[in-house]
Amino acid sequence: MSRIWTVARRELKALFDHPTAYVLLVVFLGVNAFLFFRQSYLAGSAGLRPMLDLLPWVLLFFVPAVTMRAVAEDSRNGVLEVVLAQPLTELELLAGKYLGSVLFLWIALALTLPIPLALSLGAELQWGPIVAQYIGSALLAAGLAAVGLWASTIASSQMTAFIIAVVVMFVLVLVGLNPLVVGLPPTLGAIAARLGVLSHFDNIGRGVIDLRDAIYFVSLAGVFLALAYGALARRKLAPGGGAARRLRLGVGLLVATLVVVNLLGSYIRGRLDLTPGNAYTLSPATEQIVSDLDDIVTIKLFASKELPTEAALLKRDVDDLLHDLRSAGDGKVRIVQRDPAEDEVARRDAQGLGIQPVQFNVIGQAELQVKEGYLGIAVQQADANETIPFVSRSDDLEYRIVSAIRALTRTKKPVVGLVTADRQPDAGFSALEQQLSGAYDVRPMSLGDSGQIANDVTLLVLAGNPDSLPAGQLKRLNGFFDRGGSALVLASGMELSPQMPMAMPKPVAWNAALGRFGVTIRNDMVYDLLANEIVPVPSQVGRVLRQYPFFVRAASTGRSVINQEVNDALFTWASSIDTTAGSSRTITPLFVTSRAGGVATGETMVDPSRDFPQTDLKPRLLGVQVVARKAAPDSASAGRAIVIGDSDFAGDRSARGAPENLAVALNAVDWLAQDEALIGIRAKDRRPPPLVFTSNAVRQGVKYSNLIGVPLLVALLGLIRLTRRRRKTREPYRPLVPSQARAA
Repeated sequence: MSRIWTVARRELKALFDHPTAYVLLVVFLGVNAFLFFRQSYLAGSAGLRPMLDLLPWVLLFFVPAVTMRAVAEDSRNGVLEVVLAQPLTELELLAGKYLGSVLFLWIALALTLPIPLALSLGAELQWGPIVAQYIGSALLAAGLAAVGLWASTIASSQMTAFIIAVVVMFVLVLVGLNPLVVGLPPTLGAIAARLGVLSHFDNIGRGVIDLRDAIYFVSLAGVFLALAYGALARRKLAPGGGAARRLRLGVGLLVATLVVVNLLGSYIRGRLDLTPGNAYTLSPATEQIVSDLDDIVTIKLFASKELPTEAALLKRDVDDLLHDLRSAGDGKVRIVQRDPAEDEVARRDAQGLGIQPVQFNVIGQAELQVKEGYLGIAVQQADANETIPFVSRSDDLEYRIVSAIRALTRTKKPVVGLVTADRQPDAGFSALEQQLSGAYDVRPMSLGDSGQIANDVTLLVLAGNPDSLPAGQLKRLNGFFDRGGSALVLASGMELSPQMPMAMPKPVAWNAALGRFGVTIRNDMVYDLLANEIVPVPSQVGRVLRQYPFFVRAASTGRSVINQEVNDALFTWASSIDTTAGSSRTITPLFVTSRAGGVATGETMVDPSRDFPQTDLKPRLLGVQVVARKAAPDSASAGRAIVIGDSDFAGDRSARGAPENLAVALNAVDWLAQDEALIGIRAKDRRPPPLVFTSNAVRQGVKYSNLIGVPLLVALLGLIRLTRRRRKTREPYRPLVPSQARAA
């Protein structure tokens, strides 16, 4: 081991003793920072995904440039034979050079750490995913370094080694790209995706270190190191001799074994979830629900073996989740997997449960082909069942399955009344209704109906702003609150004009009933000059992206179970909330703007090109949670409410562009219905926190300190080291033993 470390130190020192190393580091850091900030500032999120998405392509050229001289240069200069004549084996030489190259690449990755450190000036970073992402980047660099070292071993010059390494790495990256794999047969496409680096690197980039992905990168390095050893050891053997044949056979068997380990490694489970709240691990509430089941629940997964690559990779997450549910169920959760495409009985079973095949567009060799496939789930207990016809995403799958189990095991679903007003034809709440229907009995209602609100209705969702609230409707609503009813109120105090880009104040009818809660929705429109969305705006040169302060990206306070796992939410043309009359109530702020929040009153132009006043800027309250006083000392309970100053907060349009809004609304319903167990399952916000700097100067300083400052610092350190080394080489020869001592 000491010999390997000696070679590694020599390799690392040789890299830093040459100007090329510093040039490579400066270029790598500059290109990486430029590409990162270009995407990060556009997205407005404090995460490293913009860097990770492009890192494989940057390493595609950086790694070969680092490794191309490792063996090829020694071989060309005749140094390799001299080194191997020493008491040093080919394996030790190869391992030392590989270790030296990997250490150099890891130093380059470490020099990008100022990026997340600087981002912490504009957000509370989630360091767990960042640690996992750097571990994934280190594994990726280690795997690709083995490819580069192998190319340097078989090449006769540095340039040839560089070209060979780039080509092979490009193939490894290319086989994981969707445009390529969708053109392959599904089985071959799934294998190609497993062999490509992108799918495994993206999985670790989520913040989860999966044992299967680690095995892939280790086996990738092992395969090319074995090939490199074979090429190096072959130099001193006769081409047709028995020793050469045995070497080829041994290397071939080792490579085949590593490839098999790589493919079989996809069936080995084990992961370290470093995301906040363990977003990819079963929630404690889920484990409690499935472990307390009184009867067996059967979960049927209907999945085709031949699926497009995107769906095949999604199925891996589905399999992991179902495996975890079965383990947590302690024998009470059964998992049945069937393929309707090959089994006629399974096909009839799937159709009977409402699971139909989904058509996929597959790019063939000469035409666009349409194929069918299954990826649906049915949850069954006794004769009842709940169905997920097609799994299109995995981030909400745990909640959907567990809420289905909860709905099947409950004797009666709580009733939620949905009251909508002043809605446009394309602005419904179908997504909210669909999500709630698994755990609740959702009933569309109108307060204009005669009679009191049914006693089995536990809460109301009041969405929109009706023109008025007549005395009879107000009386029915107050009666509902008097008996302990709760409400989710989604309304704003401004009304958009359908003819022109303008909004006008409109009295909020629900304020008459919200008086008991001590909160009111104001007649204004909130804007935020720092935390906002970017929207496309028409211009003379086409559509350009521009910040739109009326689309506020409000920060979560994290002070309630409703929003403690949510970073932020999107508020469109929203109004602020007044809580000055609620001193005797329990009021919890949920969402607030940044310190650069302002309000527009009166007739307001909503055109993105308008000017926004920069006076009277301060945090504005956009969402609250409140518990009212009891109507009488002997009342059973006090009413509870969630008030959001945005009529479309949980509408279909917002749910498509901001799924976190829908999650907050569903959490609110669970809290109001006092079913908080489901909140801990659903409230897993996997998005990075928003990036909001205190000033534009800080924003630009963070960018240019990484784009220019860090590369310049590396260049300066390199110049100092190379200057000192050059000075030392020009010093005259001085014998170690003084001349007088030699004469004596």
